[in-house]
Amino acid sequence: MTAMTTAGQTGATRDGPGGEEERDAGTSVMFWNLFRAGFERHAGDDTRWHAQRALILRERPSVLLVTEAWCWDLDDEALFTDAQRSLGMEGALFHAGTECHQAILWRPGVEVRSVDAYLPGLNPWHGFGSALLRLPGRSEPVRFVAAHLDPYSPLNRRIESDRLRGFVGPHVRTPTLVAMDANTVPPGDREPDWSGVPAHRAGNHLPPDGTETDRTPVGALLGEGLFTDVGAHLGDRTPTVGVSEEGDPARRIDLFLASGPLLPSVRSYRPLADVPAGADGREASDHAPILLRLASDTEEGR
Repeated sequence: MTAMTTAGQTGATRDGPGGEEERDAGTSVMFWNLFRAGFERHAGDDTRWHAQRALILRERPSVLLVTEAWCWDLDDEALFTDAQRSLGMEGALFHAGTECHQAILWRPGVEVRSVDAYLPGLNPWHGFGSALLRLPGRSEPVRFVAAHLDPYSPLNRRIESDRLRGFVGPHVRTPTLVAMDANTVPPGDREPDWSGVPAHRAGNHLPPDGTETDRTPVGALLGEGLFTDVGAHLGDRTPTVGVSEEGDPARRIDLFLASGPLLPSVRSYRPLADVPAGADGREASDHAPILLRLASDTEEGR
């Protein structure tokens, strides 16, 4: 896939220029699909990772959630350890049965309350993991969840979505943010053009009895008492992937979902447009990173 690089530069914000965003930086959160960088690093090619690392260091998120952390588990988690060292962060690696791992990393000053990993055998595909973190400037901890839904099966995506609903509900008062590669578009986004998708790949996206995207996996997580799609809520539906090598269309599949108690704290959202290429000209990833900013207690008047 080709990451979107021409839109979403300004992003969406509640503050406006010269407003609260300039006076209180709050907490920056980034989610990024790292594409093939892990495979390449394991084979001795660090070019793409160096481009990714440069962007992460430029943006300096307080919390970084990643997926497609391929090979980060090998050699006693050598690539994961190096990522923590070179980014100046600590973190947790969540092993996937598919080896498409996820990770959550945080900067010094963030207090770790708990980390929850889920056995790969309990997930039909890549799975998910979570960390409960107390952020500087916020008295109440926030639960961060990194997830990656099945790219090949609408049915599996529905099952995985069912598991994620356990992070929200009337019994869950902890503010929660899910960052995920949904591998499908959310309700309200424009229907992608599937006309160029080969027949053998159409079933990756469309239900057996339909000709339009199966939005149920995301839709089932949205609504009263559940999550809110942050990008849509703030009016930015910029695609996060472009047209792929296989003909899959551009669409927004990288999402932040905020629970009700957290939503008032979200001050801005943006997909990054200016993603630097590697030294060899290859794109840093086939996905655009997405960022949001959470307000501090002071900014919220607490």
